[in-house]
Amino acid sequence: MRFFRPLRLLSLRSRITIGSTAIAAVVIVLLVLVMRFQVVSVVASATRTLLDADADPYVATLEVDSDPDLSPPGNAQLVAVVSPAGDIVLSTMPTRVERALGSLTTTSAGTSVIDVSGSQYRVVVEHPVNGAGRWTVVAARNSQAEAIVVDDLTTTLSITGLAILVAFGIASWVLATAALRPVNRMRREAERLSVAPERAELPVGPAQDELASLATTLNAFLARTRQATERERQMVSDASHELRTPLAILTTQLDLASLDADDAAALAGHIERAKNNVARLSRLANDLLTLSRIEESERRSEDGDQRPLTAWSDLGDEVMAAVDRVRLIASAKDITVDFDLEPPVAVGGSGPGIGGGTVEPRYRLDTGGMAQLVTNIAGNAVAALPRGGGILVTWRTAGNAGELQVTDDGPGVPESFVPVAFDRFTRPDEARKSRPNPDPATGGIPVPGGSGLGLAIVRAVAERAGGTASLRNVRSGGLEVTVRIPEAQ
Repeated sequence: MRFFRPLRLLSLRSRITIGSTAIAAVVIVLLVLVMRFQVVSVVASATRTLLDADADPYVATLEVDSDPDLSPPGNAQLVAVVSPAGDIVLSTMPTRVERALGSLTTTSAGTSVIDVSGSQYRVVVEHPVNGAGRWTVVAARNSQAEAIVVDDLTTTLSITGLAILVAFGIASWVLATAALRPVNRMRREAERLSVAPERAELPVGPAQDELASLATTLNAFLARTRQATERERQMVSDASHELRTPLAILTTQLDLASLDADDAAALAGHIERAKNNVARLSRLANDLLTLSRIEESERRSEDGDQRPLTAWSDLGDEVMAAVDRVRLIASAKDITVDFDLEPPVAVGGSGPGIGGGTVEPRYRLDTGGMAQLVTNIAGNAVAALPRGGGILVTWRTAGNAGELQVTDDGPGVPESFVPVAFDRFTRPDEARKSRPNPDPATGGIPVPGGSGLGLAIVRAVAERAGGTASLRNVRSGGLEVTVRIPEAQ
């Protein structure tokens, strides 16, 4: 590992070139070694063929003639014939090789290599037999010629391989430079994007290659980052705008309270109105925190975090609990809050209900999310309804989705508000001020105006669970808010 550590400091182009050249060097060395081995084998085989050709005429003569008249071999042929008595009948061998002929007469027929006075000879030994006895025919050639041929060929191959390696290294450098040119262009484009308009994107080449996939992935990442940045910027801007008014009003009320310090009734009125504004600020801060947590959870889900699965009945239990909490708020205005749960039909059964082998639907929505849906929708309805109104909360299955529906019998909302109802900090004009209790005799605490984030939280919770939220005015009067959450497959 220490050997490769310095390579990490080099550029990617250099590492590609070095790596590919090293692999090519190994391949070339192996090829040279294999070719050298093949050449040695071919040369040795050719030499054996020549030696057999030198010895064959004498072997053929001795097999048929016990007292042969042997003629000397041709020029540069090294041949020796030894009689059964051990006498050298014919020899063109050098003197130092003739001294080794005695040992060759006792060896078996075949080819071998002998070392004589520092020189190697490849010899072929044959033992023809005739009436006079067992003769020995030896043909030899100096192996130095073979070594010279092999060495010359190896040198030529090595020089050629080195030239190929250098050319391969240069070609690798050029190809790596050409292959990384789009990356460099993408890097320069990314640098330009740091000061470019927000909608600028990295270029995606026409080829469906890895660089195009990288550019597409980075563009998607940039789009998500821009969306998150835009949401945060919009939230900060809207929150600043929404906080400015109640803070200014609160400051004014505190200034007036200090001026009316001697008037107990007036001071109490200023304090009461200041408390309403503090309640509104507190609700706005809590809603902003809730919305921020929901969006952070959604970003984690996009990064692969698994959202919890909750059974239909568990969500139904939470609907009932949330309705009970809403009733505490609604009691100050004598508003009736009812609920209706319609369980899914039992599998294999003939009627509604969970049990008897039912595979209960499950949803990517936890009980906390369901509580937020019911509390925000029904809470808005309580704030909008006159005294004595009614609210119905329904949780049922519709197709392959769970459906939460909150219907009230109030005045509804202006039709112009319906398309933007789920946007942040949007409220009907009459909702922008605090609503006093319509019956001061009850002693109820005035209801502060909404933050304009309740329905935005509803949509965020629904979308995080893969669902949708919609709103419409009921023709008979009132408002209907519907949230659909698909079943988890």
